[in-house]
Amino acid sequence: MKILFMLGKSIPNFKFDLKMKLTVYLFLISLFQIHANSYSQNTKISIELNDVSIENVLRTIESKSEFKFLYNDKEVDYKKRVTVNFKKTKINKILNHIFSDTKINFEVLNKQIILVLDRSKHQTSVNDATLQQTISGTVVDEAGVPVAGANVIVKGTTKGTVTDFDGNFSLSASSGDVLEVSYLGFITQSVTVGDDSSITITLVEDAAQLDEVVVIGYGTAKKSDLTGSVSRVSSKSFEDQPMSRVEDALQGRAAGVTVARNSGAPGAPVKIRIRGTNSITGNNDPLVVIDGIIGGDLRTLNPNDIATMDVLKDASATAIYGSRGANGVILITTKKGSGKGKLDVDMFTSFSEVPKRLPTLQGSRAADFARIENIRRGNEFIPQSEIDALAITGGVDYQDEIFQTGLTSNLQLSYSGGTDDVNYFISGNYVNQEGTVITTEYERYSIRANVNSNITDKLKIGVNVFASRGTSTNDINNFSRFQGSLVAHAVNWDPLTPLRDADGNWNEGSTRSLASLNYNPIARLNQSNIQDTQDRLNATANVSYDISESLNYTLVAGASTFNRSQERTLRDYGETDAAYNGNQSRNHQVSNILTYNKSFGKHNFKLTGLYEFQEGIGKAINVNVDNLQGPLSYYLAELNAGFNFNNNKTESSIESVMARLEYNLNEELFLTGTVRRDGSSRFQGDNKWGTFYSFAGSYNFSNLDFIQDSNFFSALKLRAGWGQVGNQNIGIYSTFDSVSLNRVFAFDGVTREVGSTVGTIGNADTTWETTTQTNVGVDFGLFDGKFNVSVDWYKKNTTDLLLAVPIPATLVGPGQSQIQNVGETENTGIDLTIGASLVNTDDFSWDSNFSISFIKNKIVDLGTDTNGNTIESLEGTFNSIDGQGRTWNVFNLNEPLGQIQGTVFLGTWKTSEAAEAATYGRVPGDAKYLRDSNGDRVVRVIGNGTPTAVWGLNNTLTYKNWDLNFFFQGSHGNEILNALKGQIVGATGNQRSFNHPMQLNQWTPQNETEIPAGGANDFGSTRYIENGGFVRLANLNLGYTFTDVKGFESIKVYAGGQNLFVISDYEGYDPEITSRAANNGGTVDDAPSIDTGAYPNPRVYTVGVKFRLKN
Repeated sequence: MKILFMLGKSIPNFKFDLKMKLTVYLFLISLFQIHANSYSQNTKISIELNDVSIENVLRTIESKSEFKFLYNDKEVDYKKRVTVNFKKTKINKILNHIFSDTKINFEVLNKQIILVLDRSKHQTSVNDATLQQTISGTVVDEAGVPVAGANVIVKGTTKGTVTDFDGNFSLSASSGDVLEVSYLGFITQSVTVGDDSSITITLVEDAAQLDEVVVIGYGTAKKSDLTGSVSRVSSKSFEDQPMSRVEDALQGRAAGVTVARNSGAPGAPVKIRIRGTNSITGNNDPLVVIDGIIGGDLRTLNPNDIATMDVLKDASATAIYGSRGANGVILITTKKGSGKGKLDVDMFTSFSEVPKRLPTLQGSRAADFARIENIRRGNEFIPQSEIDALAITGGVDYQDEIFQTGLTSNLQLSYSGGTDDVNYFISGNYVNQEGTVITTEYERYSIRANVNSNITDKLKIGVNVFASRGTSTNDINNFSRFQGSLVAHAVNWDPLTPLRDADGNWNEGSTRSLASLNYNPIARLNQSNIQDTQDRLNATANVSYDISESLNYTLVAGASTFNRSQERTLRDYGETDAAYNGNQSRNHQVSNILTYNKSFGKHNFKLTGLYEFQEGIGKAINVNVDNLQGPLSYYLAELNAGFNFNNNKTESSIESVMARLEYNLNEELFLTGTVRRDGSSRFQGDNKWGTFYSFAGSYNFSNLDFIQDSNFFSALKLRAGWGQVGNQNIGIYSTFDSVSLNRVFAFDGVTREVGSTVGTIGNADTTWETTTQTNVGVDFGLFDGKFNVSVDWYKKNTTDLLLAVPIPATLVGPGQSQIQNVGETENTGIDLTIGASLVNTDDFSWDSNFSISFIKNKIVDLGTDTNGNTIESLEGTFNSIDGQGRTWNVFNLNEPLGQIQGTVFLGTWKTSEAAEAATYGRVPGDAKYLRDSNGDRVVRVIGNGTPTAVWGLNNTLTYKNWDLNFFFQGSHGNEILNALKGQIVGATGNQRSFNHPMQLNQWTPQNETEIPAGGANDFGSTRYIENGGFVRLANLNLGYTFTDVKGFESIKVYAGGQNLFVISDYEGYDPEITSRAANNGGTVDDAPSIDTGAYPNPRVYTVGVKFRLKN
């Protein structure tokens, strides 16, 4: 007699016929399938029994957990004697040990465990009326890596199986059946069976899980094993948001990472900062490593090629990159293929617009402009008859003329697949993006091929090849002769001058010669042509060989070429200039990595050793021709044209050795130590070499009983680390003496001769800039992993700053400087990340991720002057554009970076203050400013442009075939100097025309308002300081996926938008302002949030479709 036993229950030995037994059995299994399978994959058991029966082991497991066993006593020899000794071990491993030498298989269905003699009996349906087929497939993750041990079950039945080591599975199912695939750390996927008997199922990571594998540089580690501060951005978090740029995927998704646009122009660079600004005037860009190759450019990448991005933030994590890790490291891993070959297509079209218009007296308000102009000049410069006509016809609105609706087309293709021995991923991408400013455009082509092969069980070889071409047209940042940009020019320009004259030619200047209006910006854009083309080719080969079970050698070798050509013809002030700038560079890198893994009982060691060499060669040629006679012809040697030519060649290299030791005790205590030594050709003598250390440790409490028994905590880990990293981001020959050859000498006063001058005076004492960082963090999970939280506190000090220090003019001439190690900065902050799986049912899921960073920055040291006195303050680098002859930024000791300096606006001089105003040369109605005892305007700090808090909130909701994603971001704690508004407001005399509607309420003797009617208008004053905080709906995307279309595995249609609305008090185009480095010599870090007319960030509407074809 066959009896079904369920241990832990006292049941009579009823006799059942076969039909009844199968009915009861299938009914019970169906009930078990209702529950999620997370319990079995999360629970760990400690058990120690010597020479006991299997029945005793099973009862003990039931007593220590919520597992229940179901088996047939005639098929399972539960009297067999076994010995078990496990601590904090998952149930599958224990059962594999118990039944290792038997014919018994087991199925773990959440809390129910079924023991069977032959699994195929459970994969045969009772009702076989429906025609069934054998379905085989592969389960992989987002990076294409096979997922072993995933559960594959036919929904609503008892049929199921588990994937093997290579992620493969096979079971019987009918067309129309739904397969449910689940695994710990991933969201359960449902796939409808069609005509195809072979399928590939991609599991998407569950943001609520902690135990993911992250890239840490020259290796990987489980997130639960990390000792340093590392944030992962998976493609899952942005794959439902159509984007052309990788940087958009980082924005607001990793705590401690700030992403801000330098410009809304198509293809414009983006500023990325990790945990603040280290260097005052140096380079603060993070290091980018793509598939192990150092020095990648995010702008060239296709977002669809990316599997994961791991951000190394603290020094204990970045120290493995030594002299290049000071600003943080972004590690990019591109996708791999797996399973049967598949073609994926994603194409979308976007429409972009400038979200707002600034208030001006252009267009329909041109008559007001004319009236104010007469008041400004103090005479009837514009006849009343013309003003009356303008009141009816209006004038030209140059904002409407310079802005347009931009169209973007994006096509992404990929073909991927693989077997146990070879996998491949091939992709192509085409982007064409029209800007919201007329004639501006960006076009990019890219192609990638990743191929990996397992030659033997020990030898693996991979090759990655990537090529791209990007071309930008008429980047307005290259029109540098105007104060600000051509956008600023447009909002200030003369609304009384038509675009063209009576003959149809461009009106290049104001027909009335209105003050400071210069050249017609619309004519300038249409008559000029700037083509900036960048070509890249990168190739990487990696070889991995297992010398033994414990020792692995990996070779990573890469080479890249970069070619940039910029051709420019620029119409300006009645002249045509031409220029050609060409840059070429070649780089190669070789990394030799030895990894040794060994365990001794509870002690686990991993030692990584590295020898690395990187070399680069660059060439540049620059040709400029002024005053060409041909309007737009591109001649470099035209007669009577001014001609300038120069070229150069550079070589640089860096050599490195590194060792890293990782130790863990019973997967509870983790220790990591790293030492790296770099030698750089940018420094001289003994200063070439720098040594950088880091130490970190963590303790994982998750396996302890008080966590295991807790209904509140599901995981808990504490981390602490200390480390030093370096910075060598200076010019290749900045520390060496140089001589410049120039056509500068005219001994007879007429003929210029070639001669040489001192270029730079080197400094052999210059050495590495060093950042020392301390980090303390805690990671914990709540409510069975529904919420996962990471909190980090850090403090980092950057010493021996690499600064350009002015030197006496008697040495090299006026305006020269020398690179020296001067000063110190300090950044302290808190990073917080909260991931939540709020709802997870068969039909509906809601995942949310929130990250926020708080940062505080200050200058600790500015060095000493020539007399040895402490320097308290240094003038900044961003020169004012209002004729006041000062800089708008300043560096003050013990104050934060990003300080904006200016005057204090007090309103207007009133009639009652006429006498006092006269002492300063002012009259009633003029602008009034705070003055010192000498009668000079007081210049002091009036704001700070660096945010103190940035955050992002990402939500993904799915309901059956629908998915909705929305992403908010915010920035707070900074001010903006709205110098663009100052330009629009204007000033009296011949300085600048009034063009702001507020001037309609300007001061008069009868109406003494605080709006000046005359006097100089100081753009750099408190009058134009505004709150820079904002909340933005950065992305919103809604999609629907069709799974039953013939010839397709799936088709998804979607629509969405970016930058849909902004909540902000800022009166300019957009509060996300990054000062232009090209303007007046300022950098994007030492003078942030100064708006002189940046290209506005567009609002974008997108529609698209993505699909996967069946083979």
